[in-house]
Amino acid sequence: MNSIALAETLRHEWGIESFASANIRSLVYNNIQNLTVLWFPMKKNISGCCSKTKDDKVIFINTNHTIGRQNFTLAHEIYHLLYEDVDDFIVCGVNNNSQSEKNADNFASTLLMPDSALYWFKSKNQIEDWSLEDIIKCEQYYQVSHHTMLIRLKNLNWINKNQFDNFKSNIIREADKLGYDTNLYKTSPENQKYSSIGELIRLTEKAYDNKKITGGKRREILLKSFRNDVLYNGADNLE
Repeated sequence: MNSIALAETLRHEWGIESFASANIRSLVYNNIQNLTVLWFPMKKNISGCCSKTKDDKVIFINTNHTIGRQNFTLAHEIYHLLYEDVDDFIVCGVNNNSQSEKNADNFASTLLMPDSALYWFKSKNQIEDWSLEDIIKCEQYYQVSHHTMLIRLKNLNWINKNQFDNFKSNIIREADKLGYDTNLYKTSPENQKYSSIGELIRLTEKAYDNKKITGGKRREILLKSFRNDVLYNGADNLE
């Protein structure tokens, strides 16, 4: 089964309606066992990384990329973890054009925004010739980066090369003028540069509640997982 078919199958398994947008962070949290996702700043040429062992899966996302790009990277890394043999550690660079990376990109694009959903969106909004306003509306609905949206439209032959180039500029300003939240086009704010979700946090809290680990060990794990919010909300319980 190719990566596009795998993404379509996974959408069905995860109960995502055919035309619906996918809250990728919530979906991975609720559907992939033994997974921990950590967001933190990395070099600009790295989009993300992943690693898995027999018992654990870990994804790392670069918060120096835009929120839209981070959503795509998370979906991209899911492909590596679920459908490839990951030997220890995979680092995904922005300009890596290996077949594995192309497969992961196709998977991510389809998981977040399958062709059927785009056809539905086009029909629902009575779009014949895509305008910048149409494109921004669509990428906001599916929570993908502007670059990802342009590539999908170009691959479907719904925009040409000249339009692809012309639609690249001034996106934050145009989205703001249309009344949209522009955070999709920005990197994580400073107070959200470090965060995490997943199994490690759940297991740590369970172990602490069952007195399997000390407050000091809980503190150490949560700090390393960037979960100061969990740590200090329960600060009066620490040993």
